Amino acid sequence: MAPTVEIEATSATTARATLTGADVPPMDLTATEDKALAAVVHEFVRTLAVKQQSAVEVVYRTGKDTRFLTVGPDGTLTENAPSTPIPVTPTEPEQDAAEPASAAPTGPVTVATEPITYETIPQPVAAPVQAPAQPGHKPAPTRKHTPPAKAVTEPLSGRIGALSALSAPRVNPVGSEPARHGARGRLNALLGLTLAPKPHSREMRLRDAQTAIGHPLPDGALITVANVKGGVGKTPMAIGVAETLATYRGPATTACLDLGEIGGSFADRIAVPPTAGQDTASLLAELTDTAHQVRPSMLTRYLTRQPCGSYALAGPATAATSLSYDDATTVGEILGRHYDLLLADTGNSSHADSWRWAISSAHAVLVPVPLRRDSAVAAQRTLAAISIAAPDVLTRTVVVITDGPGDAPMVETDAVDAFSALGVPVCRMPFDPLFASGERITLSGLRRDTREALTVLAATIVDLMAGAVD
Repeated sequence: MAPTVEIEATSATTARATLTGADVPPMDLTATEDKALAAVVHEFVRTLAVKQQSAVEVVYRTGKDTRFLTVGPDGTLTENAPSTPIPVTPTEPEQDAAEPASAAPTGPVTVATEPITYETIPQPVAAPVQAPAQPGHKPAPTRKHTPPAKAVTEPLSGRIGALSALSAPRVNPVGSEPARHGARGRLNALLGLTLAPKPHSREMRLRDAQTAIGHPLPDGALITVANVKGGVGKTPMAIGVAETLATYRGPATTACLDLGEIGGSFADRIAVPPTAGQDTASLLAELTDTAHQVRPSMLTRYLTRQPCGSYALAGPATAATSLSYDDATTVGEILGRHYDLLLADTGNSSHADSWRWAISSAHAVLVPVPLRRDSAVAAQRTLAAISIAAPDVLTRTVVVITDGPGDAPMVETDAVDAFSALGVPVCRMPFDPLFASGERITLSGLRRDTREALTVLAATIVDLMAGAVD
């Protein structure tokens, strides 16, 4: 018995396929940039026919009718019991009079589906229709020509695998890429399909975040990671976000600098540790000698390139060379000329000059908070200090709750309520053993959930800074 697949067109660019009698969840089919929905449907059914080595019965439902088709392994399509006359050529889309006008959609624009044209013999894409050859008649040579450009919602004139193309809007290139994870990713790998992820799936949200990370940034963009309590994860957070930004914005676009007190762990947590002379004090000495005329080749002698392409600048090695407000300003200005985005890992004192510069100059602030009572209280003190030093920065501040084995769940409700009262958004970061172990931080060493959370967090920060571009 030939397998049967039921396909229902849910919009102009999407359809749902259900394999009758098979223990397989329904599959969503989505039009792509270069393939209309009809072509995707035909390719899907033909692939099933090839896998089954037999013709596949298809029940194709649209908003107007139902058609019963048979698709063979060679792609040949025949209609068994059409419910309406089959149009010879693609027709203009019909307007449904009963459909009320709606407001402009906020998501991808879709158009009404059109009737599908069926042929008994598949034709190549955009192949011109020729008259049947007569006996003894030699066909005239054809001349290649470039067809005129057409609107993206206009029906294609050619035939794709014996099915006429449905009108389809332009699809986001990122969203049109085949799914690589989840059920659709497994089906793509198993059957050679090109199913796109669901619009609201985890994979799609992650792709949107990766795209958002590349958005324009204000000049001298600075992200500050702050909490006046030590041991809350400021340093691994700063390193992880810097490497994530460099991954999607490109190498040599991001620099992470240590503005903490002497004895901090920054140099011990970056993947590639600094050598002697690679710190802010040595860089400031060089700037004094060269009157701040710094070339990129000279600057990189004082920074260490990390695995994903970000650069790290360690803090001063001795208390005698601790950074003043002017020193921090100078370092920030120099690095800002050569990198699109800076991240500042701060210390535990809101009275330190470097801390005040990092807050007053920040375009966005991250406040990591483990779910412990003392950490939550310290985070509230940090937000109060930010509101005093730079009130406008508080509107671009994100609290990141970091899960851990010592969490106290009863703290979360009170803490989140307190942060929300200040109008500060709250995100969550899953627990990662590498963050808690004190070892050097590499993105490849983090769990997948952590890497994805860092990606979404980085996109959230970039979106917060977007208003500063204007």
